[in-house]
Amino acid sequence: MKKTISLLLLICFINVNLCLAQSTQIQKKYPSISDYYINEDVYEKINRKVFDVNLKLNKLIAKNIHVFWATLIPNFIINSLNVAYSNIEYPKRAISSLLQKDIDAFKHETKRFVINTTLGLAGLIDIADKFFKLELYNEDMEQALAKCKIKCGKYIVLPFISSTNTRDVFGRILDFALNPTTYIATPICAAIKAGLLVNRTIYIQPLIKMVESNFADPYDIARKFFGVEKYIKLSNYDRKNIIENIKNEYDDEIELVDKTPKEKLDVKGKLSKNENLIVNEYPSEELSADIFLADYNPQNPVLDSMRTALFDMKKNKTPFWGELSFWNRNFSKKLKTEKIEISKNQPKYKYKYILQKNKQSPLAIIFPSIGEGINNSHSTSLARMFYEEGYSAIILGSHFQWEFYKSIDENHFPGAIKDDVKYINLLVNNIIKHLSQKYDRTFLTRTALGTSLGAYTILFLANEQYEIGANNIDKFIAICPPFELFYAISKIDKIIDSWKNKPEEFKEILAQTTAKVINAVKEKEKITKNLKGLPFTNYEAKLISGYIFHQKLSDLIFTIETRQNPNKDKKEIYEAISNSNYKDYTDNYLLVNHTKEELENTNSLNAISNFLINKNNYKIFHSLDDYLTNKSQLKELKGFCDDKLILFNNGAHLGFLYRDEFLNELKKEIKLTNISSNR
Repeated sequence: MKKTISLLLLICFINVNLCLAQSTQIQKKYPSISDYYINEDVYEKINRKVFDVNLKLNKLIAKNIHVFWATLIPNFIINSLNVAYSNIEYPKRAISSLLQKDIDAFKHETKRFVINTTLGLAGLIDIADKFFKLELYNEDMEQALAKCKIKCGKYIVLPFISSTNTRDVFGRILDFALNPTTYIATPICAAIKAGLLVNRTIYIQPLIKMVESNFADPYDIARKFFGVEKYIKLSNYDRKNIIENIKNEYDDEIELVDKTPKEKLDVKGKLSKNENLIVNEYPSEELSADIFLADYNPQNPVLDSMRTALFDMKKNKTPFWGELSFWNRNFSKKLKTEKIEISKNQPKYKYKYILQKNKQSPLAIIFPSIGEGINNSHSTSLARMFYEEGYSAIILGSHFQWEFYKSIDENHFPGAIKDDVKYINLLVNNIIKHLSQKYDRTFLTRTALGTSLGAYTILFLANEQYEIGANNIDKFIAICPPFELFYAISKIDKIIDSWKNKPEEFKEILAQTTAKVINAVKEKEKITKNLKGLPFTNYEAKLISGYIFHQKLSDLIFTIETRQNPNKDKKEIYEAISNSNYKDYTDNYLLVNHTKEELENTNSLNAISNFLINKNNYKIFHSLDDYLTNKSQLKELKGFCDDKLILFNNGAHLGFLYRDEFLNELKKEIKLTNISSNR
């Protein structure tokens, strides 16, 4: 769970960019977050160059030092040293609090310092937080400068330091001056300080890896990340007692369903008592759940979908060794990464895989949700499930993702599924052939599993195989595939549009929402032990989900535009991104090579009904309250699939993945005795 929620947190972080100084905002369809909350990036060209140099220096120097340190020092010692160093930094927090006239914070931090220094073994153990509920107030001198009305100044990227601004630079200098270790200059102390510096910065490596591997423009992401971090600190939203007491009563009026009939109905056809519940259109008593999730406590389909962050939470325990350590033997470290050609003269495509020792092991191929790359945690968890059942596994990224687009013909824009499948089929065959030859393998049976758009993709892949009489994959498992792609897109666009309802409060609400995500990460054990729902309002859930969806689209459009026009100004590209949703993407890119009628006729499971009716080598898992698929569509799908479609009564879109009821059904499907070969 930790990695999944952390990924959710990062994406929420990078889509909010907040600073005290504001620039004039040109009216756009969607907020240009960086320019909206931070002063204009007047030094962008040189900033980007310094940023690239910093990434290279990190790979050459810092990362190797961090790997060595993580291999030498166990994870719990790294954490203890960081607690001790934070305790030493008490003076900067105390003086900052006094300069801000925050006497309560000063008393709070003084109590923490005394307790941790005495009872906490000179600060090695955070006794104050663990037993006295005195969390760290991470005050610094930049916050004091901001309180003194000093403007943040220009955004700049400095060597080694990376993202900063002029006020932050002066704040760092003052922090350094208030650090007691600054004035101890013996060689031994210098060596200890160097070790503590390495220890404190080691956590940056997973973040850098995530940014580089998941996003098309790491510079833009880093700038956004810097902005939200600063605003949250300056607003004290990083304090648990403040963020937990914020009651955001505002909710939007955007419905994700067409109200037919006008009365809101639940899945049983009765009047819904919860007026905030978003339910699907065209309720039907003929459509009922195959599996009921006991005590699910549904909140709202968008919010319920976010429970995907809980998937595989039982596997995520605090490791003895850190992620960078050579001794770290978690499953993700066992995965290998390789590249394969899809289109000639184009960059090779990265994929991940893990092989069993048995050279005739079955093979699982995993397709993720829309816009996801090969490092997403759901795919890793699913690969582990297959591996534990005796499969070798291949992890692919979404075909509607920037890395996939870079590896195919530049004039083909992802989104027309019939054309996409040709590239996907070629990719899968090339990978299987390559691994078979390289490792002298014979994969006797092959299973494809996909979630969301990945589920939609594998069903079309199955249909392609059915139509041409091929038999490359033996079984297909689809989890929450949309029925009509453009219907699903229209619902996603409605979620993205949520920010428009209260633009004057958008800045504050989004910052508070981000802070709530941070707090949820800290409280993850409490949330997962007594899960009655996630601690967000419906509107906050839409903000988080909407910006996740829009960031994925942003990455793809950025890659398309920079590939089509290498010299195009980045600001111009982001102007286009700020005025684009998924419908705009369809109009601007897909309609270049297709007519609207072609796309509507082919981008639906209706187009593959013959396969769904006549074949038995697939299983579909879905939910009655999936907001990307309405009841009428589910009823039609049930007609095609009969008992090959399993419906849950709750869970919305992928929000049942963590439940034992689903996991047990999935394990039954991937048991080797249940995989029949038609070869």
